[in-house]
Amino acid sequence: MTALKRLWPSSLAGRLLLTIALALLAGQLLNGALLVRAQRGQAMDRVAAEAAVRLIAATDRIEQGRPLRERNFGRMGRAPGLRMRRTELDAASPVAPDMRPMPELEQRLNAILPTYGVAYAQIDAAAMPAPPRPRRMARLAAEIGGQNNERVSQLALIAIERPDSQWLSVRVPVPEASNRIGATIILQTVVLYLVMLVPLVWLTRRIARSMGTLRDGVAQFEQTQQAQPIEPSGPSDLADLTRSFNAMTARISAMLNEKDVMLGAIGHDLKTPLAALRVRVESVPDDRQRERMVASIDDITRTLDDILSLARIGRTGEAPEPVNLGALVEMIADEYRDLEQDVELADCERIVAPLQLTWIRRALRNVIGNAVRYGERARISVARQAKSVAITIDDDGPGIAEDQIERMFEPFTRLEASRNMATGGTGLGLTLARAVAHQHGGSLTVQNRRGAGGAIEGLRAVLTLPVG
Repeated sequence: MTALKRLWPSSLAGRLLLTIALALLAGQLLNGALLVRAQRGQAMDRVAAEAAVRLIAATDRIEQGRPLRERNFGRMGRAPGLRMRRTELDAASPVAPDMRPMPELEQRLNAILPTYGVAYAQIDAAAMPAPPRPRRMARLAAEIGGQNNERVSQLALIAIERPDSQWLSVRVPVPEASNRIGATIILQTVVLYLVMLVPLVWLTRRIARSMGTLRDGVAQFEQTQQAQPIEPSGPSDLADLTRSFNAMTARISAMLNEKDVMLGAIGHDLKTPLAALRVRVESVPDDRQRERMVASIDDITRTLDDILSLARIGRTGEAPEPVNLGALVEMIADEYRDLEQDVELADCERIVAPLQLTWIRRALRNVIGNAVRYGERARISVARQAKSVAITIDDDGPGIAEDQIERMFEPFTRLEASRNMATGGTGLGLTLARAVAHQHGGSLTVQNRRGAGGAIEGLRAVLTLPVG
């Protein structure tokens, strides 16, 4: 099954062409089987017709008291080639038990002989090897104009039991199947492939080219969220689909632009009074109350920054640049160590990948910050894979219920129910980190880390980013 999956093409054009080719091959094989069957049926009809004529003639000779065959044949009568068509009258059936029965020939003769008044009690038909044909017989047949190029390797021995209990038998050559049918089927298959597959290859390549352009446009819009019109090409259906896609991306891009303008206005209108409020709070004489007010204003500002950042993912305009992931992770780990947090980083090789540095740094800080906040410590490792790099962050926390893991990536979702920003955060950290990973073509997964006995020993977050 795995080998078949490897041979099965992944592209639409490849699957379509392979399916048509296999269907044509199956049709030609079926056609060949039917032709061979028809040829065999024709051969049996010829054998049955010759055997019936000779049995009828022999029966007439016996009833008229004449011998079964003429005696004055000379050398031709003694030739082995003529013995292939011997007619004999014996006291017992000449069909031996080791001969291959031919029931289809018996059925044909049972339908022919009674209509010509041939009386018999039983009929046996079997195949037997044909005697070799001497070269002198071939030359003699050529001289008298009776040369036959059909190869004969077996004879049909047909015997009927007459009313007087004697067995009248005839031997009829069975013509072999001609190789012309196989050559004809092969020639037909080649012609069909040339006539049908060549135009289909041209058509499918044209369709695949148009679909590839549309696919690239979809991938580009997914990455940039900027409308880039695609020139319609290919069949009318694909051209209409391309036009519809262009119109859809233009509308979506316009909506996103309006959203960015609206978010920018909201951020400006909210941050300005928050800054003014922060200045006014500094004049509050009660230190405790002032600290609480400042903390509340900082929480609101941080939440607003996270919301605006999440809304602008993919539309920042920041170009990717080569980033040494090992050095970046080490720098972030040092920042947490300076804050007296328990963060460990395993040795890692130099891995450079094209990334948007600002966003990747923020995603890593969110994930490592969660490990420090909820799991008491963070153990980080960076490992290169086939075409990607995996950054693993383990903590020693209580873990998360399996049915709640995916829910943790939803915005404003927090397991800490107190809604305290100091202990529960904004609920946007993992959401923002996964969005950044998807923006770079990677992924972020979270799972419980279990020990040898199956008990949860902490949480493991894996940030995977492409390197090629």
